[in-house]
Amino acid sequence: MSERDELRSRVETLEARVDAVHDRMSQAQAMVAINDRDVADLRLEMRAHRKSLQALRETQLEQSERIDALDAKVTNGFATVLAAVQALADRLPEEPAAS
Repeated sequence: MSERDELRSRVETLEARVDAVHDRMSQAQAMVAINDRDVADLRLEMRAHRKSLQALRETQLEQSERIDALDAKVTNGFATVLAAVQALADRLPEEPAAS
């Protein structure tokens, strides 16, 4: 094989390798673009979840305050009723002694 034929063969081999590398780069770029889109979608979804959790937390805090207020009202109401019943009991005459 002449030097020229050998050089031509080497150039053809090199061109084939460059084409293969170019194809792989194109595939890699496509996968990177898909991954970027997936990551962006995931970030958007995570942001929505975070907002939902924050809204749920605020609602739970508000409900907790309302429950605490209702608990205080119920406790005070029972204390008032108990005091009224005790006052009535104090006003009842003593039971006669059993003979």
